[in-house]
Amino acid sequence: MNIALDIGHANNTGSRGNGLEEHATASVIVDHLAPMLRAQGHDVTVIDYPYMDNGDDLAATVRAINAGNYDISISVHCDSSDSPSSRGAHVCHHRTYHDDGTCTDSAQGKALAEAIAGPLCKLLPGRADHVQARPDRSCTPPKSSLYVLRKTNPPAVLVECGFISNAGNADLMKNNPAAIARAIAWGVNTYTQRK
Repeated sequence: MNIALDIGHANNTGSRGNGLEEHATASVIVDHLAPMLRAQGHDVTVIDYPYMDNGDDLAATVRAINAGNYDISISVHCDSSDSPSSRGAHVCHHRTYHDDGTCTDSAQGKALAEAIAGPLCKLLPGRADHVQARPDRSCTPPKSSLYVLRKTNPPAVLVECGFISNAGNADLMKNNPAAIARAIAWGVNTYTQRK
């Protein structure tokens, strides 16, 4: 399988908490994840534009994913909240919201999200909604899913590896990022075995 791994956000533009910064933290997780996926037999490309602003980074990321003939895309992020008690991982997939009030999920994107969320949310529990189809509220009116899910051609997920603003989650991100990477890799392996 040909996999695109996107490091979420540009350098120093993402969330911060407990002495960590999102791009740097996601980079370390991806540094562990990429070789794990390669050991499973996948071709892996890491996509990262650390010195762009967020908008340019996002556009360049989507262009690279769409040009790469990838089977799946995984965007790695760290969540944040004003409440330090918010904790736990979740995985987002694409959903199209129609004008008549109905919606359609990306079947493969949702299956990939569920496969990754299983082990990842056991490692980083705390959220009731392990798998989400979040509308992009930065648009008016809100559009279907987040840009990196909505605009990419292959089945795509956005992985929130816990809350950088939570001391316990941040401790795992800092001291055992390989465990987070292993959980994601395990989920990808589960997804590929089901296909």
